[in-house]
Amino acid sequence: MKNSLTWRQTAAQQWYLTKFCFKKTPGFIAFHLFESIEIQISIFIEFVWMVNYVLTAVEQGEGFGKILTCMGYLIAFFGFFTIPYGLYHHYALPRNKQVLYQAFRMEIYEKAKEIDLSCYDDKDFYETFILATEETDRCIDRYLNFIYTAAGSLVSIWCSVLFCVYVNPIALLVAVVLLPLELFCVAQESKKSVAARMERLSYEQKREYGNRVFYLSDYAGELRLHQQMKGKCRGDYEESNYNIRSVNKKYGCQLFLYGLIHRVLLSRVVKEGAVWFILLYQMLVLRALSGAQLVTSRSCIFRIGNSTKYLIDSCKTAAENAAYIYRIREFLQMEPTTVSKAEKPVPEGSGSLSVEHVDFGYLPGKQVLRDVTLTVEPGQKIALVGYNGSGKTTLVKLLLRLYDPDSGKICYHGTDIRDYQVMAYRRSIGSVFQDFKIYAASLKENVLMDVEDGSREESYGVEQALFDAHFTLEDNRLSYQIETPLTTEFEKDGVNLSGGEAQKVAIARTLYRRQNLIIMDEPSSALDPLAEYRLNQELNEIAKDKTVIFISHRLSTVRDADCIYMMENGRIVESGTHEQLLSKGGKYAAMWKMQAGLYADVSRYARTVLKK
Repeated sequence: MKNSLTWRQTAAQQWYLTKFCFKKTPGFIAFHLFESIEIQISIFIEFVWMVNYVLTAVEQGEGFGKILTCMGYLIAFFGFFTIPYGLYHHYALPRNKQVLYQAFRMEIYEKAKEIDLSCYDDKDFYETFILATEETDRCIDRYLNFIYTAAGSLVSIWCSVLFCVYVNPIALLVAVVLLPLELFCVAQESKKSVAARMERLSYEQKREYGNRVFYLSDYAGELRLHQQMKGKCRGDYEESNYNIRSVNKKYGCQLFLYGLIHRVLLSRVVKEGAVWFILLYQMLVLRALSGAQLVTSRSCIFRIGNSTKYLIDSCKTAAENAAYIYRIREFLQMEPTTVSKAEKPVPEGSGSLSVEHVDFGYLPGKQVLRDVTLTVEPGQKIALVGYNGSGKTTLVKLLLRLYDPDSGKICYHGTDIRDYQVMAYRRSIGSVFQDFKIYAASLKENVLMDVEDGSREESYGVEQALFDAHFTLEDNRLSYQIETPLTTEFEKDGVNLSGGEAQKVAIARTLYRRQNLIIMDEPSSALDPLAEYRLNQELNEIAKDKTVIFISHRLSTVRDADCIYMMENGRIVESGTHEQLLSKGGKYAAMWKMQAGLYADVSRYARTVLKK
C-alpha cells in the first residue's frame, strides 16, 4: 500500500487527471482557469492598484472629479466581469462537475465489470476498490480546487511581486527566506495526513459495515430477535471508532506541530514582525516610503504571504490527492486474467459439455475441487447433489468461467472454453444462483437484466417468462404489471417481493433468454414444497430440448435427472440415475433415506392437489 509518492509520481498523477478533465470537459477547464485568474486580477486592481492610486492622488492634491472618474471606469470594469462570474458559479461549475464525476466513475465501473471475480477474494484488492469508489468524486473536487487555487495564487503572487519590485523590493526578502521552511512543513504535514488516512481505511470499512447492519432492512428483523448479536455489532462498531480515534491521536500531535510551525510561528510571528519592522523603518527612519507606498507595500506583502500559503496548502492537497489517484489508477490498470486465448465465437445450438480432471482452489494450496471429471450430452438433465461445502457451486462457477481451473480443462462443443470469447460464452448459458439479487428497478428490467428497447415483443417475452416461472401478475400489489418498481429503495409505491416470489423472478431471467444450456443452483430453495413440485414439472416441460444442470439439496427435485453426480469434499464420489444410485446403497442412497419420508408426503400431496 503506497502512502507517499515522490514529487515525480505526484506530478504524474496530477498530469493524468489534467488530461482526463481536459478530454471530458475542455471548455470548462479553460473557463475554470480563466475565472480563477480574472478574480485575482480584479482583487489586485481593487485593493492594491486602486488604493495606491487614490492615496497617491490625495497626497499630490489631485481633484475629486478626476479620482471619481477613474473609480467609475473601475466599477464598470468590475460590473462587466460579474457576468462570467455568475455564469461560472451558477451554471458551468455545478454542471461540469457532475459530468466529470460520472465520467470518472464510469471508468471505474467499466473496469469493475472486466476484472476477475477472484479479485474480490483479495483483501488488498477490495481495499483498493473501496478507496477508488469512495474517493472518485473527492479526487475531482480536490483537483479542481488545486488548479483553481494554484492558478489564482500564482497570478496574485506575480502581480504583487511586480508591484513590490517597482515600489519596495527589500520587503520581498522576508518571504523568499522563509519559503523553504514553509514548504518543508507542508510536505511533512501532507505525508502524515495520507499515512493517517491509509491506516484508518480498514477501520473505516468495519465502521461502515456496522452502519449498514443497523440501517439496512435486511438485518432489522434478526437484530430485534437476537439482542446478543445486536450487542456484538455495537461492540464492533465502537471498537472501530476507538481504533480510528487511536490513529488520529497517533498522527494528531505531529500534524499539530507542523501546522503550528507553519501557520503560526513562520507565517504570523516571524514574517509579520519582520515585514512591519522593515516598512516602519523605511518610512519613519529612512523617510524612503510615502504613506501610500507603506499601505500598498504592506498589502502586497500580505497578499504574497496569503497567496503563498494558499499555494502551499493547495500543493499539500494535490500531494494527498495524488496518493488517492495513484490507488485509483492501480485499480484502473488491473487486467483480467480470465481472458480468451483464441477469441472464437460460441457455436449455436446444443453441444456437449465436458469437465476433464479439473482441480481448483480459491487460495493457493487450499483445493476446493479435486480431479473432477464429468460429461453432459446435448439435451441431458444433469444433477449435482451433495452436502454443503462439497464443491457444487464452485464447479458451476467454473462452468460459467467466472474462474479458471488450476489444472484440467472444461470443453463446450468440443472446444476448451478458454478459447471462446469470454462474454459471448457466458451469455450462451442461462444461470440462476442461490444468492441472486433483486434490483431497485422495474419488474421488467429485473427479468431483462439489460436496457429495455420498449418493444411489444420484448414485453410479451418478459410476461411469458414470468408465467413459465409461475410468477403471478394478477397480484394486486403489481399496479403497473411488469412496469411495477421493485423494492421501496427509491419508489414509495415499490413492491418488496417475498423470498419465493423473488426466486421466481430469478428463474424468469433464465427462461427469457432461451439459451440451450441452463444451470440452476438451488432454483427452488425459497419455494414451498407444492410450488417446488409444480415448478419442476413445468421446467422439465419448458427445457425438454435443452441441456440443464441442477444443483439441489432436495433430492426430490433431481430424481428424474438423466444422471446424478454425488459430490463430497470436492470430488465426484458417485454417479448414475436415481435408481442406480439407490441400488448401490452408497452415500446418495443414505442421503435419500434421510429425506425419503418428506419426499413421499410432498409428492403424494402435490399429485392430489394437481388432480383437483
